[in-house]
Amino acid sequence: MPLKRVLPVQRGARYAVLRFMAKDPTIDSAIKMHISNALSSKSDTVDSVFIKERDPEAKTDKIVADLRTVLMPIINKDLNEWARKAAVYGSCFARVYGAPSIGIKNVRCDYYTHPRFIQKYEKAGRLAGFTTTYQGTNSYSKQLRLLPPWTFVGFEIPEWEDYENIEPINVGGIPVDLAVEDAGIEGLVESQEYGTSLIATAYGPWMDLLDALCSLKMSRRNAARLERIIGVTTGKLDPERAAYYLDMIAERISNASDEVQEQSFLDGNVQTVVNHYIPMFTEKGGIQIDSVQGTPDINGLEDVLFHVKRLGSAIGVDPSLLGFGDMLSGGLGDGGFFRMSVMAAVKADLLRKAIKNGIHRLCEIHIAYKYGKVFTPDECPWVIGFNAVNTAIEREEQETMESRSNLAGGIIGAIATIDQEFTIADKRELARSIWKLIRLDDEEFEKVFPEKKQKEAEAVEAKAAAAGEEGEF
Repeated sequence: MPLKRVLPVQRGARYAVLRFMAKDPTIDSAIKMHISNALSSKSDTVDSVFIKERDPEAKTDKIVADLRTVLMPIINKDLNEWARKAAVYGSCFARVYGAPSIGIKNVRCDYYTHPRFIQKYEKAGRLAGFTTTYQGTNSYSKQLRLLPPWTFVGFEIPEWEDYENIEPINVGGIPVDLAVEDAGIEGLVESQEYGTSLIATAYGPWMDLLDALCSLKMSRRNAARLERIIGVTTGKLDPERAAYYLDMIAERISNASDEVQEQSFLDGNVQTVVNHYIPMFTEKGGIQIDSVQGTPDINGLEDVLFHVKRLGSAIGVDPSLLGFGDMLSGGLGDGGFFRMSVMAAVKADLLRKAIKNGIHRLCEIHIAYKYGKVFTPDECPWVIGFNAVNTAIEREEQETMESRSNLAGGIIGAIATIDQEFTIADKRELARSIWKLIRLDDEEFEKVFPEKKQKEAEAVEAKAAAAGEEGEF
């Protein structure tokens, strides 16, 4: 048996293993928990994702309103399917159907768009197009026929493993030359960026857990097996009569045992009593029965729990959340349970990024089809957000904010002790420094501490000082 089990490198074989793993009840619970953590909706709405204007003070933008009208029904219908496939396989592809001046008409995600049927191709590190198993063949030439980059949208976990020992497949016949400045003549290669499954690293611990469970079950079954040694005395009978006598007794006991076994099978049980018949050359008429029964190895449970903990660590969910409630308070300490939930929040954040990038791509394709426009990231009028909140991350942020606020309060107190009238220190610059220390937005600072207010305060102070000097004279 290999010391370390790893997933196959070939994508088709890897997807088959991941699909089998996802059917395990423990892993299935972890996947659902990650999806719920990433895409849960608020109590007052059923939507997990929303599209809104980038500028909250601006009026309702026509483009953003159109995106909400066209895409939100599609997103709400297929969001969970996109998320589950992305979590299990690392990527989920959707076929986009659109038309000029109309926009996106349909988004398809089903058996035919499964990641095992889709191949991505790049040219100089940029997406060049897709191919799929279900696209037919070119009757004029047997060369590769790429579908345009806007044909498919990928919801991909933004992590992938570069196989440095395996060179990407070159399909264009042009070798890759990094010395060429023109990316248009670069060779066409298959991409290695297909995302990484959230359960990929759990393959080894999961296999070890299955082995431990199998060994434990066999130990339990062997312990429940009862071996009975039945000694039948034959006395001074000759061998032929002794054999007949032994067979008669064995048949009687076997028939009774078979009836009990048949009834046990009908009740859903398994007969665990085995009889062994041994002739005994003593006085005829006696039967001696001895029983031998094994004992279960209770210590084997510790091995199973160890592999359960490894599996929980790999999938980013504490075992106590996967049905092992007796582990809820063990060894975590005060607030430790919240820290463990941060591990799950990291996985959920990766899933959010995959969904957000895919929906953003859908918005870009719709705008390009309908309005013929392309926006830069700074000019993009829409923002994609999630209604779900993560208590673990929010608690970490609150504790960090609180510690920084305490530090800021100490600095202000020290400065006030040194310069009570602020004749040396500048109040507004001090406020700006404290604002940066707490890591708040600069725009909010300008709203709270406008420069014109400072100038008005300085003018009032100057006028009051001048009035005081005149009073002295």
